Amino acid sequence: MTKLAELQSDFLRDCLSPRPHSKNLLLTKDIDTSQIAASGLMGIYQNSAIANIIAVMKLTYPVIETLVGEDFFRASCKKYILSHYPTSANMDDYGGEFAEFLAGFEPAKQLKYLNDVAQLEWLFHLSSRANDASSTDWALLSNVAPDDALQVKLLLAPSVKLISSAFPLDKIWQMNQENSVVNQEIDLSHHHGQTCLVIFRRGLKTEIMTVTVGEFALLSSCSKQQSLTKIIEAATSADNTISIDETIKKFIALTIISGFKTA
Repeated sequence: MTKLAELQSDFLRDCLSPRPHSKNLLLTKDIDTSQIAASGLMGIYQNSAIANIIAVMKLTYPVIETLVGEDFFRASCKKYILSHYPTSANMDDYGGEFAEFLAGFEPAKQLKYLNDVAQLEWLFHLSSRANDASSTDWALLSNVAPDDALQVKLLLAPSVKLISSAFPLDKIWQMNQENSVVNQEIDLSHHHGQTCLVIFRRGLKTEIMTVTVGEFALLSSCSKQQSLTKIIEAATSADNTISIDETIKKFIALTIISGFKTA
């Protein structure tokens, strides 16, 4: 007799089998097929399982669903699910490869911006679930010796995520929010220059903010935990008009930069 753990594993595989035929199902030998074929029995569970997973993905990727429509979204999700099995019992962990999947999904090949929009939605999802930033006593910076000041590393809050795109992701996002009052047409047939976004959470609210290329370079350098010297070099290389002091103060006030590490 099949052991319980093996039975459960076979059931999960069969539920997400792309070819639920009796000869391919692992449970065929363990279930009563005298009235209904194994493929028919597992098809009931498979439809239910896929519908439940799609419901989760609708919560994570609402903008993608709005852009492509419910039918296209469900069809693409089903294709994705059958090639990307959930590996965690926590469904908040599921869907991270959807952007990459859409980039190679033949019916969506003309919608080149979908990949970037899906990346933005996944980062928004991760930011919403991230830990809160620890409190920092910025007055302690005054204890850093002048010779060591440029070796200080500025740390981003756990919720901070960064993304840049050749498409106007900020406008696409805003236009496809519930109750949005933004009403304009965007030509997505060609590139619009670099759009730089930072996703972060303040309290219980996750926000998306458009930043300059210099600010984005500064935050990217912070995310790599580089020294203040490297942070300044990266930011001024991207934008030689940027005010480093004012930019750092702004991001500290927004709790985007949430701490520091001395040499």
